[in-house]
Amino acid sequence: MGFERRELKKPDFQKVNDYMWDIPTSFKQGMKVPARIIASKQLLDEMDMMVFDQATNVATLPGIINHAFCMPDGHFFLA
Repeated sequence: MGFERRELKKPDFQKVNDYMWDIPTSFKQGMKVPARIIASKQLLDEMDMMVFDQATNVATLPGIINHAFCMPDGHFFLA
């Protein structure tokens, strides 16, 4: 069973500081907390859209508090 790659829209990131970017809960239905990406602007721009999809999926999980975090090594692997 594989994953289908689908067209995803790029989030409207909210800059927290030079190395922290939030994806607001309005980005995806069901998000309980913002998704926080830890990365430089250059690295953020080079990340695959599926990374943001995964981070925002985590933000929908029951019991999550504060933020769903994605570290600078966030990546997506399609087998």
